[in-house]
Amino acid sequence: MGPVLHWLFLFGFWLVLSGVFDAVHVGLGLVATLAVALFARPLARVGLDRSEDAASIHLGETPWLRVLTYSIWLLGAIVRANLQVVRIVLDPRLPIDPALVRVPTRVNSDTGITLLANSITATPGTITVRAGDEESHEFLVHTLANPEQVAPAVHAMEDRILRALGRLEKRG
Repeated sequence: MGPVLHWLFLFGFWLVLSGVFDAVHVGLGLVATLAVALFARPLARVGLDRSEDAASIHLGETPWLRVLTYSIWLLGAIVRANLQVVRIVLDPRLPIDPALVRVPTRVNSDTGITLLANSITATPGTITVRAGDEESHEFLVHTLANPEQVAPAVHAMEDRILRALGRLEKRG
């Protein structure tokens, strides 16, 4: 995506979220989205794979339709998790079962790890305590309830992230 198109997308998204169209707010949106687009520009040249011998995928070559599809799927997962947390909070028995769960991961890029960690944390009822690194290749996730459901949910996110980044591998 070219820099101007990137900025226009950001500005359009800002307008939709803001919903305020007076001169001050539109001007602030122009400046803010232009700053974000300029600061994000160097990211288009950052390789996603940590290993030097693997074929490198660059953010500028990421299939944006697959990333958008993942984002829509994640939004649905966040809504479903919100409903589960609301059900737990409104239950007079408050059926929580907090736990820390270790979840192995196949994601091996900085971008993939960041995306997975943020996706887990954005989902209500879970928080990424420690993201996978080169040594552990696992995430430590705190969950409010249902610890046995954490690994399957994280693996579903992981598969979709790998697919979005063009890196789907068989689970071993």
